[in-house]
Amino acid sequence: METIAKKPFAKIVKNILDFRQNGTVLDVGTGDGQHALFLASQGFEVTILDTSDEKFKKIIELATTQGIQISSVVGDVLALHTLGKSFDIVVCTSVLHFLTADKIAMAIEQLKAVTHQNGINVVSAHTINNEGEVRPHFFAEGELKKYYEDWNILYEWEGLGGPFETKTGEVIQRHRTELIAENK
Repeated sequence: METIAKKPFAKIVKNILDFRQNGTVLDVGTGDGQHALFLASQGFEVTILDTSDEKFKKIIELATTQGIQISSVVGDVLALHTLGKSFDIVVCTSVLHFLTADKIAMAIEQLKAVTHQNGINVVSAHTINNEGEVRPHFFAEGELKKYYEDWNILYEWEGLGGPFETKTGEVIQRHRTELIAENK
């Protein structure tokens, strides 16, 4: 029997541990910070990034109560180069499908640009199989992988994700594309 998560947690983030056990992480579009908190609890040096710092206080407080440290920066996936630094791991889950199709390539180039040599990108997004859902862009089958043809693909998956409960209490599932790729 499959369990229902109270919040969506991209399993792909746990898969990072199959490829890296330490390093610097940039969590792009951190949302409620659950991925950042998990990775920081595993010993990674984590920086969270979102377009507004409103959520940061709660995430930092949660980290502090857990005895872990997380840094924060206000920024945009389309302007990561302005950070002036790069990371071993760049996580970007459930962000890209909020961009219009003409911005996807630029966003992915930004993710890649702030990733160290031999570093990894951890990316997931919704696919065209989500009937009735409205987003600016849904990824077609194999589309995400095409953006990483010049990198080593370490993990790739497309399909129906596990059920989770939304803020309104509705239990839903989303079709997703997931990828972990290493900068050659």
